[in-house]
Amino acid sequence: MTDAQQLFDYARTQFNEIADDVERHFEHVASQLRAWLPNTTGLAPPMPKRPPPPTTLQICQRWVSRNKALTAAALAFLLTGSVSTLVYIKNKDSKRKRRARRSASGARLDVVVVAGAVANPIASALYLDLERRGFVVYVVANTSEDEQYIRSQSRIDLLPLQLDLVDPFAAQDQLARFRGLLEREHYAFDGAEPHRLRLAGLILVPDTRSTPARVEDISSEEWSDALNAKVLNTIAVSQLFLPSILEHKARVLLLTPSVTPALTPPMHAIESTTYGALQGFVSSLSAELRQDGVSVSHFKLGNLDIPSVTIKQKRDGVPQPRLKGTPLRVLHDSVFDALVSRRPSRTWHVGRGSLAYDYISHFMPPTIIGWMMGAGRKPSLVEEAKEEATQAMHSSQGSLTWEKVEQEV
Repeated sequence: MTDAQQLFDYARTQFNEIADDVERHFEHVASQLRAWLPNTTGLAPPMPKRPPPPTTLQICQRWVSRNKALTAAALAFLLTGSVSTLVYIKNKDSKRKRRARRSASGARLDVVVVAGAVANPIASALYLDLERRGFVVYVVANTSEDEQYIRSQSRIDLLPLQLDLVDPFAAQDQLARFRGLLEREHYAFDGAEPHRLRLAGLILVPDTRSTPARVEDISSEEWSDALNAKVLNTIAVSQLFLPSILEHKARVLLLTPSVTPALTPPMHAIESTTYGALQGFVSSLSAELRQDGVSVSHFKLGNLDIPSVTIKQKRDGVPQPRLKGTPLRVLHDSVFDALVSRRPSRTWHVGRGSLAYDYISHFMPPTIIGWMMGAGRKPSLVEEAKEEATQAMHSSQGSLTWEKVEQEV
């Protein structure tokens, strides 16, 4: 072996030893790192994603949470301002003067026909108010007593309109004279410009009151009289005026009490049946006339403060109810708005309790309504409840029992 080969072998041996030492050192360092670092999968943790930008709702919520005092003050200001605005608009609307149209010469132009119980407190107060507002009011009179009652009011533009509903041919002739009155020209005074009258509306005020009684105690004659006087007469008057209504695009208004019929209590079968028949009739009539551009409105009346009834009750010593009814002026303003507005509502709730009892009858189960009305009580308690309900109906202005006003002699 030569010296060069020995030197080469020595160098290779030294290199292998150095490599082994380096490998052992790195293995030792790696074992120490594995012992110090926690157990992981060996993968680097993912980089956190950037959160999406906050929405408008989140920004508002954060702002509200940071400014609670300012938010509370703003809400209080908005609530107070809204209530004040509503009160202002309501007061302004109630104080707004509602007057019918007049011609250039000052003559009245709009005609309103009121049909129903002539001496009814609601009807009489209504046609007197319409006459004061500037309408020419015709009240349908079926008897000479009704005609005399209307003339006793001593109003120039409050006139009776004779209609014989028993004889259709006579009624047609009487109505022909009324249509001729609308078609011809009128003069307020000599030299004034001619003007024509326009039928503004037909107001139906049937008397739906009935004496409380059980169904088994109501005779067929009573059923016939009630349906003829309250339902058939209303339908007959509507049919007679339909040609004039379509010609003048007049409004049709039906006024009925709704508190008692909505609850359908016992002992009021005639009243509930009458209300249901009239409601079905006005719904069908509204659907038919809507195609011809004629509006039909149903006024559902609640507790109203009728001055004539209140005076009579005080004179008779009847105790006054705890809750005072809605002033009668609200009904008069609503009727006027329904006659002159461009798009009147199909249903008007006027009077305390009208809207509430209407919702109760639609959404509450009949069993709960029956329990509220005293169903299932003992006979003695039921009789007492009936007597109290009858007294309450006669003493409450809003029950709209619509007693006849005694004519002053």
